[in-house]
Amino acid sequence: MNTLKLFPLSTVLFPKMTLPLQIFEERYKQLVNECIEEDEVFGVVSIKSGNEVGEIIPEIYKIGTTAKINKTLFDRTGMILIETIGIQRFEILDIISEEPYLTAKIKLLNEINTVNDKIFSDVSEAYKEFIRFSEIASGSFAIDKTTPRHPGELADSIAVKAITFWDKKQLQKILEELDSINRLKAIKPIMDTILPYAEKEAKEKIRKLKAESSNLN
Repeated sequence: MNTLKLFPLSTVLFPKMTLPLQIFEERYKQLVNECIEEDEVFGVVSIKSGNEVGEIIPEIYKIGTTAKINKTLFDRTGMILIETIGIQRFEILDIISEEPYLTAKIKLLNEINTVNDKIFSDVSEAYKEFIRFSEIASGSFAIDKTTPRHPGELADSIAVKAITFWDKKQLQKILEELDSINRLKAIKPIMDTILPYAEKEAKEKIRKLKAESSNLN
């Protein structure tokens, strides 16, 4: 892969992360249609400054993630609804076209696999606890409770859990960290935040269920 169509967004996409998109701008409708017809991926890059919508091209980060279109729905209004999934990190080497959308010369990035069994074990156990508490709080079972077996994948999975509320600049830094253990270390503040919150929500759900049971009796 030498060139890639780019879709700047006000979010950070991680590998294996599902991202639904509503496409209404003509340039991105063209991008999506071309990717569908040619069975191609496109690149999601986070916006550093500027807006998603408008004629002025925003300033973007150099590291992004390729995205594959999994599902497509063409709305009656002309909007295209798609579900995408992140595949692999990439680096922008050069912007080669700005019309009708950004196209770049890119380089795919590979994980730097490092090992620290203690850190991986600690974060894995915390992640398992988070999933357990989240199930209790939501009252539903996770579709996939498999704990990632590789440090980099585990770090990405935790980052995805915080995608809606964590500082985007910090998430971008985590995306850009190719060393798997360093990325796992960088993810620790997120894990330290979401685990106690999930535990609190789980305990509150249990308290309500007990109260409801007592009222029925």
